[in-house]
Amino acid sequence: MLNESHRAEIQRLWARKVQQDTADVPFAERHRNLAPASAEFLSALVSGVGATKIVEIGGSSGISTIALAAAAQQTQGKLISLEIEPRRQAESKETIAKLGLSDFVDFRLGDAAQALPRLNDVEFVLIDCEKQDYIRFFDMLRLRPGAIVVADNILSHRLTDYVAHVRSRRGAASVTLPIGQGLELTRVAE
Repeated sequence: MLNESHRAEIQRLWARKVQQDTADVPFAERHRNLAPASAEFLSALVSGVGATKIVEIGGSSGISTIALAAAAQQTQGKLISLEIEPRRQAESKETIAKLGLSDFVDFRLGDAAQALPRLNDVEFVLIDCEKQDYIRFFDMLRLRPGAIVVADNILSHRLTDYVAHVRSRRGAASVTLPIGQGLELTRVAE
């Protein structure tokens, strides 16, 4: 669960993201972070279900990483944070260290397509990367039965193809939640 130090860092990062969006900073240079309300929800969800093997695909500069690392601390688990952009990950590492959460995060720099096939029995996944990769990465996941996969930006980016895809998976139950930019929460039974 998040504490006041975690929330302060999340607010700092979110304020910068909003400022970058308002200033029309080129898209490739913007920090693309999870909304604070989504961070609160995800941290509580991971803690509540007791997930210990957690993966985030796209950590950017750290809002989701803070939320999931705080949950991993609660469950005595580990977050594997996959990020392709080195500067964003470096900032996330600094923030996580400042918050005393480094023991709960395994940072991996590179393309998630290379890392995902080596991860087995994952209990919780956050997908928050390039939108065209959502379906491909979802299909690459090696999940434990009962695992939860949450995808961000479902409403803001109208990711109807992703929603249709996960809802067509045998043994999956999925719902769109109007939290932050919209979250698709999928529980995979098989």
